[in-house]
Amino acid sequence: MEITAKNLRVSYGKTEILHGIDLKIGSGEKVFIGGSNGSGKTTLLRALAGIIPHEGEVLIDGREVSSMKRKDVARLIAIMPQTTDIYFPYTVNETVLLGTYASAGNSLFGVSAADTAYAGKCMEECGITDLKDRHLDELSGGQLQRVLLARTFAQRSPFLFLDEPGNNLDIKYKAELCDRLNLWAGSGTDGIDNTLVGVFHDLGQARRCCSRAVFLKEGQIVFDGDIIDGTTPKMLLKVYDFDVASYIDCK
Repeated sequence: MEITAKNLRVSYGKTEILHGIDLKIGSGEKVFIGGSNGSGKTTLLRALAGIIPHEGEVLIDGREVSSMKRKDVARLIAIMPQTTDIYFPYTVNETVLLGTYASAGNSLFGVSAADTAYAGKCMEECGITDLKDRHLDELSGGQLQRVLLARTFAQRSPFLFLDEPGNNLDIKYKAELCDRLNLWAGSGTDGIDNTLVGVFHDLGQARRCCSRAVFLKEGQIVFDGDIIDGTTPKMLLKVYDFDVASYIDCK
């Protein structure tokens, strides 16, 4: 299975954000999407997942994503956004169960025993079992981030798109997140090798989780290759217009 973008263009109003992106992501890859703020990283994730309109092509195994039913896309791609618009008074348990609904089509209040058990497993792996009866508006930012990650895992999709999954997480949970993502990426879902595509601002976290880097600058790809080659001081300076390597060393 692969996702392919051909001459992908995305605009918000009259402003074009992505300018003719060509990209192919195959099963089993661990891809870091990097670049400075406003470079188009989140827009690229959303376009590849078929969430926003686009020009050009976005193909999932040859099928144009915009022609597919949302339920069919959800069975293949789970996306965890950088921020959430969840304002309903759901409990943690109900929120994670929503992940099973996204791909399986259950009713939230009529989920199977298997889906309930799997949601419980996802909560345990994300360290939020003790929060399952708490409401979302009672959680800290880090706790909410782990709830959303558990909900994304509960979707059981072989492609996982993460937009800043380390937001609000302390050092311990960031390290555990990397371990969990690497474990997940080394397995498969319904016979398809799991594929991780993540936007990270923490380059150390990106290197621990990913083996390929795709850097965007002003809506265009300026690097696509091995993450070691992509995170050299020279390349980072080109991407960020800033001496990132020296800054990290100072820290």
